[in-house]
Amino acid sequence: MPLSRTPGKRAKSSASGNSRAPALARFFAIYNLFGLMSVALRENSIDIATARTTACAKVNLTLEVLKRRGDGFHELRSLAVGVDLRDELRCAAHDEARVDLACSDRSLEGPHNLASRAAHELAQQAGITPSLRIELRKSIPVGGGMGGGSSDAASALRLCNHLWQTGLEVAALAEVGARVGSDVPLFFFLPAAVMTGRGECVQRVTMRWNGFVLLVFIGEPISTAAVYEEWRPADGAQLPAADIESVLSARGAAELSAALSNHLQPAVFRVCPRLKNTHEQLERAGFGPLTVSGAGSAMYGLFDDEDEAWRTACEIERQHPDLTTCVVGAPAGPGCIEKEQ
Repeated sequence: MPLSRTPGKRAKSSASGNSRAPALARFFAIYNLFGLMSVALRENSIDIATARTTACAKVNLTLEVLKRRGDGFHELRSLAVGVDLRDELRCAAHDEARVDLACSDRSLEGPHNLASRAAHELAQQAGITPSLRIELRKSIPVGGGMGGGSSDAASALRLCNHLWQTGLEVAALAEVGARVGSDVPLFFFLPAAVMTGRGECVQRVTMRWNGFVLLVFIGEPISTAAVYEEWRPADGAQLPAADIESVLSARGAAELSAALSNHLQPAVFRVCPRLKNTHEQLERAGFGPLTVSGAGSAMYGLFDDEDEAWRTACEIERQHPDLTTCVVGAPAGPGCIEKEQ
């Protein structure tokens, strides 16, 4: 680093006779500062080499299928909320130039997994070679209509954006997610959001109600593609019209439950008669109202009181040992990103 001096003037001698000593001291101080900054940056890169988060599930409080589009998708309008049933994701950098995914459900491993596809999609957009290991622990049931795979993909995008320091804002990440799956953008805008288009157009909204969701599982996944193939325009006529404003303004579970509507429910029941029979049995026994979530096999009921929800869950399992239940809070949003050393 050159030492500056005023033109036309001679530097004064120091008391020790070395006029350059103060300047050299400043030089080495700056040099050491840059060294410390370099160490800090290296340490920071180690800190963010591994990170983890959670991916929440969703339920559709309203779902209207407006029409079948020319591109093979369906035009939708749906209000969805996040619920506190969560998968866990951990992403770590490794030395190999590839994306590996290990899952607690071995059948979900491989490049077809939406979380793996999301990582590749972000890497391609950012122009980087991905070197990543994803560890996924599943709790959200596959084929339940609760968006587990899409939520995993959104969480993988958030983690990769953090690890690779790509600096994308939420809207940009949602655009990347839309190329992976129609429901992926939703999970950037929870706890509550309205979806339109094929699901990729999302607007965050605020609900007055918060409480507890009783989830009922029959243990049988349902194919989303099969449900949409089975959908008929007349199916919506069998159910109340969706009233998003009433859902948003509802303060209690009873008021909110009266406004729920899923126009895919008749198609779901035709694809899976067992679910239809179970739904009818539970409602006849006084456990309703229960609503199917999305195009899947999970049913849900809403409660203001957690103890009442758990009592209902226990009684359902006592009377129907083939079913499983759980109670979770809602609305819920995506988990925070936690760095690991």
